[in-house]
Amino acid sequence: MATPAKASAKRTSPSKAAAKPAKTSDVAIAAAGERTWTMTEETVKQTAQDFGAKATEMLHDLSTKAKAAFEKTGEFSKEATEFHKANLEAVVESGKLAAKGLQDVAQHGAEVGKARWEAATAHAKTLAAVTSPTEFMSVQGDYLRKQFDAAVADFSKSTEFYMKLAGEIVAPVQNRYAAAAEQVKARFAA
Repeated sequence: MATPAKASAKRTSPSKAAAKPAKTSDVAIAAAGERTWTMTEETVKQTAQDFGAKATEMLHDLSTKAKAAFEKTGEFSKEATEFHKANLEAVVESGKLAAKGLQDVAQHGAEVGKARWEAATAHAKTLAAVTSPTEFMSVQGDYLRKQFDAAVADFSKSTEFYMKLAGEIVAPVQNRYAAAAEQVKARFAA
């Protein structure tokens, strides 16, 4: 059995270890475990060339990526401009339809007003020719019935017209909304 003193290695201070020359086997063990570099003029030149080539390649890649990003940004700006242009065109089209619809409303109002004026003038002439109160009540009742029927018919016609006009005015904007929804779906799907 070995004694504890013989089993443990001797420890020396770093200054004492540096003073002793290294054995050949110690240098071989250190060289096998570690990678050593020898700095010569040739290795420095080669390292500088490698670094320069890598830096050039990195700058070239950076330049290529920057160009691609710039082109993509330009393409996105172009798409956004076209999209907003189409939206503006839809609003302008909607405004044109509204203006035409209002012209039709004004024309219809003028026609209804003219027809009512003519009916009122004819009714006044008829009332001027009335000779008895019974005849007066009969003529007045007929006139009021006709005017009421005309008002109901005009109201129905106007309601249909306004509903149709509202649909026509909103259609271009609705179409743009549908196109925008499709574009958003396409972007999120990609």
